[in-house]
Parts: sequence; C-alpha cells; structure tokens
Amino acid sequence: MSQHSRIGRLLAVVTMSLTAALLAGCPASEKGKSAPSQPATQPAMPEAKPPAPNVIEPVEEPPMEEPTAEPAGEPTTKPAEESVPTAEAAAEKAPDLKPLVENPADLKQLDPVFPVWIDKANNRVVMVGQVCQTEAPLEMFACLKNTKEHEAIVAVPTKAYIVHTGLLAVEASAGHPVQFRPEYAPATGTEIDVTVHWKDAQGKVQTARAQDWIRNAKTNKAMDAVWVFGGSGFWQDETTGQKHYRAEGGDLICVSNFSSAMLDLPIESSQSDADLMFQAFTDRIPPRGTPVTIVLTPKVEKKSEEPK
Repeated sequence: MSQHSRIGRLLAVVTMSLTAALLAGCPASEKGKSAPSQPATQPAMPEAKPPAPNVIEPVEEPPMEEPTAEPAGEPTTKPAEESVPTAEAAAEKAPDLKPLVENPADLKQLDPVFPVWIDKANNRVVMVGQVCQTEAPLEMFACLKNTKEHEAIVAVPTKAYIVHTGLLAVEASAGHPVQFRPEYAPATGTEIDVTVHWKDAQGKVQTARAQDWIRNAKTNKAMDAVWVFGGSGFWQDETTGQKHYRAEGGDLICVSNFSSAMLDLPIESSQSDADLMFQAFTDRIPPRGTPVTIVLTPKVEKKSEEPK
C-alpha cells in the first residue's frame, strides 16, 4: 500500500472518530470549537417538587401603589359631613358678649377681657354669661365659668372681684357674708335685684326675674327670697402674704349659704346635698348654651338734690 493510501485511510478513521464523538455529546466549549454553526443546548431545569399536602404556601402581598393625583374639577369623593354639635358642646362655646339692654352704647366696660359693664345712668351692673344647667339641684343661680356649672343655672366668664367692684361703683354697700359660729347669722348688705334677658327661638328678647328660674323644692313655686350683697371676703396666702377674694372659687350669686358668696340669700338655706332647698325651674329656662344678660340693680335710696 502506498504512503498516500495509508494517509487517506488514517484521515478517514480520524474523521469517523470525531463524528462519533460529536454525535455522542461532548463539552459545550468543545462543541463550539468544532461546530460553531450549531447553538448550544440549554442546561436542564431542576424538577419542581410538589408542595406538601394540606400546607398553604404564604403569599407575598404586592407592594402598595402610589396614589395618583385626581384630575382638576370636582373631587371623586365627598368631604366628610360636619357632626351636629351636642348641648354639651354648645355650652362650651363662647357666648355672644353683646349685652341685651336698651342702651349698650352707654355702658362702661370694667375690663377689656371680661363681659362686665356698669350703667351709671340706670345705676346697675350688667354682665353676660350663658345657661349651663336647666335641670339640677342648685347651690347657686350664677357661678364663674369653669367652676360650679353642675349646680348653677348660668355661668359667667369673669372674675368675681370685677363684679364686686362694679356694685360698689353703683352705690351698693357690702355687708358681711353668712356666719355659722357661734350661731347662724344671715348675710347682710344692700339688696340686689337680679334680672335676666335672653333671645328666644324666634330671636325676640325675653326678660324675667332670676327668681323665676328657681323653684322651691317644697312648694314647687318660684323662689321668693331676695339677694343681698354679702361681699364674700378675703383669705391670705401664708407663704406669699398675698390676699385672694374668696368668691373666685365660683360663688357669685348663691341660693345656698356660703361664707364665700358675693351675693347670698338672707335666709337659712342649706348647702347639704340632701337638704338643698332649690332646683332649676326647667320649663322656664332656655336651652343650655343660650347667652344670657344678667342685670344687677342695687336697691338704694336716691339722693335728693340739694336746693340751690
């Protein structure tokens, strides 16, 4: 056999061996080198295992999407409706500070903040509060705001000493508050007429004596007692030496006897809860929160003019 024949046969054997190797499979790198025209095969995916029976796979919640801006124009949602104010909420609102008297321009306000005036032409003190109770046992007709509203009919946003000063300015004289020791002694001082003015549901101004809003628990009739200017009193802080007007605790116009009362009844009237003499005359009192003008008029003798 010639040398050319041996080389031909050797090449044929090598070609057959390579072809067999390619058909049997070989590394991808080698396939790429020997057969670049054919694509590489993808690696086999691992076989998924079925979940265990009766086991709930946790599901991840999708992320929250950012809210999109509403287009201009009418909103897609309605605004929340305002709640209807209750009687308690209405009673917390500031009252109308305009006094319901016939000559408001002639009044002189005693303090730039508190609604208390003097009416020199008619010799009286005018103040504005609001109804705080319409049905309750009473220890007072009027208290200072945020003090004793649970046992009073009207609450007045002022300081008691300002009202006291106003009464002195219209010629009332303070006597002394009630005394309990060594024996009972009623309050004394100038008698004070107390009247109230308010607007009804139709906006018409109404007027009544303060006594008409107070019912005697025994007779079921309006209170017939009067008020006197007892004048309360002072207590002194032992640490600072400063004096404080005792009626600032709330005892403005009382129907139970208190030694701290500015105005008190000149009759014995218990402050014991079990023995309270007076109650709110519910049917005669406007709703809670109603602004009320209180007028205090001292019963003083008018001075006769001296002959010229």
